Amino acid sequence: MQGSITLNELGIFIIFALIVVAGGYAIVTLKNINALIKVASATLQKNQGHLNQIIPNINEISENTAKISEEIKKSVDEAGEAVRTISHETADTVLTINETADYLAKYALVIGEIAKTIVNMFSSNEKAMK
Repeated sequence: MQGSITLNELGIFIIFALIVVAGGYAIVTLKNINALIKVASATLQKNQGHLNQIIPNINEISENTAKISEEIKKSVDEAGEAVRTISHETADTVLTINETADYLAKYALVIGEIAKTIVNMFSSNEKAMK
């Protein structure tokens, strides 16, 4: 027995195979979508009471959230400004302390030189008297 397949029959077979594959893919996709809808429906049913409480107050909740966000932003800005101020004041204080320490060191050197001069004066007077 010998058979032949025409190009027309081959084309119809390929189109049929593509339709079967696409149909299978569509069935699997629809099954997954159906499972997802079932999960979403179960979640909605489980939380129906909470949703009924929240939905009437959603506008107020949104406004309160916006107010809280604005207050937090202001607080963070104020804290940042305080940190900057403290940083500047600390730097100024450190500079003042350094300058004061330099002045004290210079005064100590001057006083030391004066003391040396006075000691040398008295010691040279004692040598001259002898």
